[in-house]
Order: sequence, then C-alpha cells, then structure tokens
Amino acid sequence: MGPATTRTPLLAEYERLQFGCSYHFSMNTFTGDDYEIGAVPATTYNPTHLDVKQWIDIAKTLGARYAVLTAKHMSGFALWPTDDYTYDVAHSSNKTDVVGEFVANCKASGLKYGYYYCILDPHNEGKFDWNSMVPDHYYSLIKRQVTELHTKYPGAIYQLFDITWKITLEQRWELYRLVKKLNPNCVIVDNQGFDQSRRNQGRICEPKSWPTDVINGEDTLPPPEGHNPHVMFEGKQYYMPFETWLPTGPIYKPMPRMHSWFWRNDFTTQPADVIANAYRACIKGKSNLLLNLSPDNTGRITDEAVSTMRKVAQRIRA
Repeated sequence: MGPATTRTPLLAEYERLQFGCSYHFSMNTFTGDDYEIGAVPATTYNPTHLDVKQWIDIAKTLGARYAVLTAKHMSGFALWPTDDYTYDVAHSSNKTDVVGEFVANCKASGLKYGYYYCILDPHNEGKFDWNSMVPDHYYSLIKRQVTELHTKYPGAIYQLFDITWKITLEQRWELYRLVKKLNPNCVIVDNQGFDQSRRNQGRICEPKSWPTDVINGEDTLPPPEGHNPHVMFEGKQYYMPFETWLPTGPIYKPMPRMHSWFWRNDFTTQPADVIANAYRACIKGKSNLLLNLSPDNTGRITDEAVSTMRKVAQRIRA
C-alpha cells in the first residue's frame, strides 16, 4: 500500500473532479490571526449566523465538484465534538458540529468531500515551533482524531495533512496507511508548504511530504509547460497529479509573499479576473484547482466575496 506508479481508477476520478473549494474557518477567524496558536479560550469561537449550506451553495455556483474543510488548523481547535478533548466546538460558544454539517450539505449537493488536518499545533505541542518534531502524546492524539474523522464521518475522498515535516517518515507512513485502511477510496495529500511549492511547481515530490498521492502546490500555479504526472521519487517513477491550492484573500501583511487564508476585519477578496485566470491556468496546465473560501466570524461568506465568486463563475463559463 503506497503511492501509485500508474494512473489508478482512484487517481483518474480525482483528476476528473478537477475543481474544488476549501474552507478556512476556525479559531483564527475569531482572533484575526492566520497563525493563531490556540492560546485563547474555546469560547472565543462564536459564530452567530453559522450557515454551512451557504458555503456549499457557493461551491456549486462556481461549478466545483469537491470540497475540503479545515477540520483542525494549527490553533488545535477542532470543528467537531472530538472525544476526550476540550478545545473543540463542544466546549465553545456555538456547539454546532461543523464537520457534520459540512458532510451533510456536501452529500445533499452532490459534492465529494474531504478534510484538512494540521500537524503543527502549538496548543497541543506546548510551544510554537515550525520545525521541531511533535511529542509522542500529541502524535497519539493526531492518530485518534484522524481515526474519528474517517469513522464518525465516513466517505471522504480527500485527506490533506499540513506541515508534515514535523513528524517522522515512519509516522507519515503510519498516517497514510491508517487513512487507507479506514477509507481505501481516499486520496492523501501531504502539503509541501509555500516555499517548497514555489520552488518545484509539482515537478518533484519533496521528501518531507512523502508519502502522498497528489503533489499539492500551496498558492502556486502549475508550471508553464503543464504538469507531468510521471514524477520521479528516489529513483522510482510514480503517477502523481498536481493540485493548485489557492487562497482568495489579500496579501497577509506579516508575510507579504503569501495571501490570506482566513477572514479578518480588513479581508477583501482578490479580483474576479485574477481568480478566473488562475482557474484557466490550472485547466491548461493539467492541474486540479482547490480554491479557498473564507467564512467570516458570523459563520457566513461575506456579500463581497459572494459577489466576486458569482463574477468568477460567469468568467470561467464564458
């Protein structure tokens, strides 16, 4: 069990989906910090008009075929009531099971669905460090929570792990095999990170993002020549599609090379032409596009963003 050397039916189905939407919504939305470390109480999370159906309706308007939810970002806050854990929606000011709502609305709309899970987690690690290896107690929690996601909410076709260099190769293999055992029809994506993505544009798989079924390009378009899925890794050829994972937010001022993933008070969506052109570049470059949307602290995608996405839908269908 491992990444495929040829184009399997599972990878062919993933390529056929071609266009998806992801949703960054978590504690970060309520503190205004893309890199929220989970130092605030769980009750800080308090969407007053949570409307997950609206999120999915916008994906359908765009023509997306799959959707991915940030089940747990780096703050450690879980968007589902997870067992034996106190930093989750069950202990917040709005106890709605967002993962459950997300899955139900995807099913009702005919969208395939999947989950994002961040390995970096200062709340559970006890410190904020991009590169230190995670402690054993936290790695045990990772396995337990990933198991919950794929058993309480089965049927996901996609699992993204972020900041995977903080666990060992053996642990990455363990997570890969765990998800495949629970859900054989799920593609596993280990995000390379922004700098790595910009450097290689999917031409190679970074060693610290192995094993993965798909090469993920964070805020990165496919190369000008288009993606070649026949990728070499450690002297062996694999079949690995490329996915552009694109934030629609403005520049994140503390790190001006990158765009914002989470809504904050000064959030303005990028212009419709910019997003539509990125869509065309992905189609031409033989890449999937996972377009990120950012619900606000009421729990809805703003009118400004909705208006922009309607314009995007018009442009990509023209």
